[in-house]
Amino acid sequence: MDELEQKFDKKRQFDLIASLAIDALGMATYILPALGETFDIVLAPVISALIYAVHRTTFGAAFGFLEEIIPFTDIIPTATILWVYRYVFKKKETLQAFMEKFNKKNKKTIIIPAK
Repeated sequence: MDELEQKFDKKRQFDLIASLAIDALGMATYILPALGETFDIVLAPVISALIYAVHRTTFGAAFGFLEEIIPFTDIIPTATILWVYRYVFKKKETLQAFMEKFNKKNKKTIIIPAK
């Protein structure tokens, strides 16, 4: 179980750093105020794809796309909010999905005891 916990913790940390970077990229358009909202048209599908790659949620990717495309909403840290939702509010479900993927990959069966 220790190996699994370490891998889950590394994934959780990686997802947080990736989420913060995605949100920083989305907010970077504020550096060039005149071009910022125009550049969001190009950046919206990129942000959406990155959110999907990290969080594997179509809803989150669509919301990230809309957040980028709608003017003056870049300040919303969509990827980080998704991270909080997955790793704080839905931690048990996220861990369970991680374990299933881990078990399938390593052909092991590890069960979390009910609390």
